[in-house]
Amino acid sequence: MNTSAPLRVLVLAVTPFMTEPRGIKQVMELRKHHDVTTAGIGPSPFPDLPHIEFSNPSESSPGLVSKLATAARHLFRMHRSALRHNPLLAEAHAKLAGGEWDIVVSNDLLGVPLANRVKSRYGVVADLHEYAPRQGENRMMWRLLIAPYFDWILRKEVAPKVVAATSVGQGILDEYERVYGIRGDLAVNATPWHDLEPLPVASPIRLVHSGLPAPARKLEVMIDAVLATHTNVTLDLYLMQNNKAYLEELKQRAGGDPRITFRDPVTYTELVTTLHGYDVGLSLIAPTTFNLEWCLPNKFFDFVQARLGVITGPSPEMVRYVNEYGFGEATDDFTAESLTAALDGLTPEKVSLWKQHSHLHANELSGERQAVVWSEVVERVVSGAEKRTD
Repeated sequence: MNTSAPLRVLVLAVTPFMTEPRGIKQVMELRKHHDVTTAGIGPSPFPDLPHIEFSNPSESSPGLVSKLATAARHLFRMHRSALRHNPLLAEAHAKLAGGEWDIVVSNDLLGVPLANRVKSRYGVVADLHEYAPRQGENRMMWRLLIAPYFDWILRKEVAPKVVAATSVGQGILDEYERVYGIRGDLAVNATPWHDLEPLPVASPIRLVHSGLPAPARKLEVMIDAVLATHTNVTLDLYLMQNNKAYLEELKQRAGGDPRITFRDPVTYTELVTTLHGYDVGLSLIAPTTFNLEWCLPNKFFDFVQARLGVITGPSPEMVRYVNEYGFGEATDDFTAESLTAALDGLTPEKVSLWKQHSHLHANELSGERQAVVWSEVVERVVSGAEKRTD
């Protein structure tokens, strides 16, 4: 980082800050070089840094009239009115109005209109996460009410106003540039560094998957493949409890087979050390939406930090890493038959080599190393602005 004096940086989230992993990573990186203030719903995980706290809207549920009015504004494309009547944004704007920063980092798309109205010397860096206009495309009401609102924010608040943008995957960045002309930087959801050694391959080979039990991800493919493979394997599933109906479907699908175990989810701080006891992480996510097609999920990097081999579907982002770093392989398609073929080809020697490659590249692919991009983006923005004023 070449900026001579520390900058005053505001990292802004219109979500609970304690549950924003990317926002936390941004703060941890930027505070190495700059004077950081955080702003978001609820308390901050950084008690030593200045924090501007917003009320949690979920604690004061709006009435029916308010909900209908909000829906009507979205339905009739009254997007500026939706912004003006958003109580969270109104409160946040009032609390931020007296401050002034050198640069503002908005930790999500919805914070960009607010960030653009905060006094900043060099402007706003927008972390767009996934491809926002298609985030909920598998739900009709979302496509009808929310997608046009996100599209409007991108066209009116992001594309013409922000000084830089980041996103979680290259394919998503390419789509932002193709549709909106927004050129961004890659900031993957990498997992923090864990100082671990790869363990010997077990017998049977221990497979693992962790995450959300979402029907769109077609997790039953993994169960069907394990039931069909001739290789001596087990599969442990650490799934959240947010969709109990689908979770029960998966358990019925497994049919009580002793090779498949449903484990209670563990906290994020315990996850990598828990995964470390396995051999191969399964990261097959069916491309049922645009964002799932181009996903590069946290769990992928969790497996690397746990020093596991990784089997993915032919998701282009994950395939790129698997091929470049050699810690796993991709199936030919997203079917159970294709995964079964990959499992049939497993040997302890192959898995051991994958685990060694994960170990070799774990530091390079750690959250700390990948988060440097936010310092680089800030440096580029400031340097570019100063050159234009010379």
